[in-house]
Amino acid sequence: MEIKQNNLIKSLRVQPLIIVIRLEHQFFNISHKRENLFLKIEKLSNYGVKNIEIGWDSNPEWVNMMLEIKKKFKSINIGVASIKSKESLDSIRPLDLNYSMSPFFNKEIHLKAIKSNQLVIPGISNIENFKEAINLGYKIVKIFPASKLGHSFIKELQDFKEKDIFFIGAGGIKSQDLKKLLKSGYDALVIGRELRNQLPDKDLEIWLKEY
Repeated sequence: MEIKQNNLIKSLRVQPLIIVIRLEHQFFNISHKRENLFLKIEKLSNYGVKNIEIGWDSNPEWVNMMLEIKKKFKSINIGVASIKSKESLDSIRPLDLNYSMSPFFNKEIHLKAIKSNQLVIPGISNIENFKEAINLGYKIVKIFPASKLGHSFIKELQDFKEKDIFFIGAGGIKSQDLKKLLKSGYDALVIGRELRNQLPDKDLEIWLKEY
């Protein structure tokens, strides 16, 4: 897990942004939705986006689709969002992903992930879970929901940390606030639902040109 953490940190230092794409309702029942997803990833890649997370899905076809995405988009650092159950953790094992994320801290899931060399970055919303995550060996944590927890929470974590921890902010983040949030203490940020159709708006286009 340590190697995967170091590799992700290295990637996010180059471009401190992850775009999350969540699958639409009835995704696997309507063929053109799959085509649209691949077109969307291709467009994001053309804009210069380097890190993309795909939302986990329980449909058996999801794993095959992820393998296809990995094969087709080798220049993109592909991860998975919403790993929060044993079922979701088990399904990502054969994918050999560089990273995935959980919306909250679940010690049982994280212990199983570490045992199988899966990087499942914990979602942190309180100092107790932050301490537990550090004790498990995490160098990266996701602050979620960042927009509600505010600057005071990350300041509290910064004051507490004894080791160099990489902070990823997620939840309610808008592209117009990227620069401000990165200056306030976040090392990287996740944008998902706040970005219409998960494609760059004008603010994000300008920001991406700097990376």
